[in-house]
Amino acid sequence: MSEKEVIQERIREKKRMTEAGRMMTRLFIATSSLIFLTFIIVWLFQDLPEVSIPIIYEAAAWFILVSSALIVMSQITIRKDDIEKAFWFTAFGLVFGLLFMVLQFIGWSELLDSNTTYRNILFPFSLVHFIHILVGIILLLTVFAKIRKYKVHSRSKNYAFNVFMFWHFLGIIWLLFIGVA
Repeated sequence: MSEKEVIQERIREKKRMTEAGRMMTRLFIATSSLIFLTFIIVWLFQDLPEVSIPIIYEAAAWFILVSSALIVMSQITIRKDDIEKAFWFTAFGLVFGLLFMVLQFIGWSELLDSNTTYRNILFPFSLVHFIHILVGIILLLTVFAKIRKYKVHSRSKNYAFNVFMFWHFLGIIWLLFIGVA
């Protein structure tokens, strides 16, 4: 095999790996969507008394929105190879993500004190979402570390962008949760 063929094969292999990573992210999002869709369907078909979402959960929605906006800014700066700005946008996105997680955790006390039927629908949804957020935070931390080591840039962004896609998905799920409830 000539040197040119070896290089072309490496390029093809890198493309296959990129597509596999993107497909795995989409598959994980699809399966997670099914879990959350199940909760929403159960919620919609329950004969529930008039209930309200804990105020802290509505506030948390703003934190996840700000976090996602900062992550979008990180994506933009990564595409432009402005790694220092990407580092800071990701750092602040992580901080708002952590604050969101804390607010979600605090909201459990209000949920656990509420009507039994209400609690039995919202608490499991919130718990599953919390676990997904925890995974998202861990993934964002790995991206953060890679950005700090300059391993994420315009030509090496696939892992980071897959993690960012998952993070945005979690934000959308939370906003749907707040909207449906």
